[in-house]
Amino acid sequence: MRQILDCNVHLWDQRDDPVFWLSDRTMVRDMLGDYSSLPDVYTLADYRRETSDHPVRGVVWSDAGAADPLHAAAWAQRQAEGQDFELWLVTLADPASAGWPAFLRSFAELDNAAGVRVRLVAALGGTRPTDDEQVTRHLALLAGHGLTLTVEAGGDQLDQVLRIARALPQVSIVLDHFGWPGDLSAVGLREHAARLKAVASVPNTATRIDALGTVFGDWTADRVRPWLRAALDAFGPQRCMLGSDLPIERLRGGFTKLYECYTDVFADCAPHELDDLWHGSAARWYTGPAPA
Repeated sequence: MRQILDCNVHLWDQRDDPVFWLSDRTMVRDMLGDYSSLPDVYTLADYRRETSDHPVRGVVWSDAGAADPLHAAAWAQRQAEGQDFELWLVTLADPASAGWPAFLRSFAELDNAAGVRVRLVAALGGTRPTDDEQVTRHLALLAGHGLTLTVEAGGDQLDQVLRIARALPQVSIVLDHFGWPGDLSAVGLREHAARLKAVASVPNTATRIDALGTVFGDWTADRVRPWLRAALDAFGPQRCMLGSDLPIERLRGGFTKLYECYTDVFADCAPHELDDLWHGSAARWYTGPAPA
């Protein structure tokens, strides 16, 4: 079986470092549906039990919105200590904050620090990084720390991601959730595919394919196939990586259903391309030297 480096996993502990949208289980119901079943505590041990039937070699942890992101990242890192298992850290921060440079320095001191995620999505308290020259300068600091920038943007915000990528050629940029399409019609698919190709035309960009339940709700492989293939067609396998979005994806079927879908959708890819999708691309963009 092909090894998996899951490019998007959330670990949290509401007792010690609450995630804002889990503290109020109605806040993002329009986005996730009823998410009252999500656990208050989800550790790496929980994830490994849930995925024990699959050859998962590691994960990229993504902060879901913890009250103290540095504390949450250090807690997540400790989850993998003493284990033969990779865990890399993508924290969450606002580049408009005056404290951004100091935050980056502190985060980069963590051994497993890999990147910072910024949100443009308004429903999640997003910012607009392209509106301010200081914000652009702040984002440029990522390169000096060897950190990847992950951008969580909606499909109608991909022009902003394109501007960021062009302005920061020295920064490796990963587009979250394959651009989070909003218009799921046939017309929306064509327009989204074109926007993805525009972003992918800038060589310092890649994308995470994940969060299917958040994007599509109760999805099927046939429903998501053209969207996932559009992402692959735009970026190619060396710039696409697969993730679970656990434990959130539990709401729509879980890990086994998801990776069976990936296996089906990408069945015609060559073995080396599947290696990229399953683990190689995530390793290069988050755990190795910045791709040229």
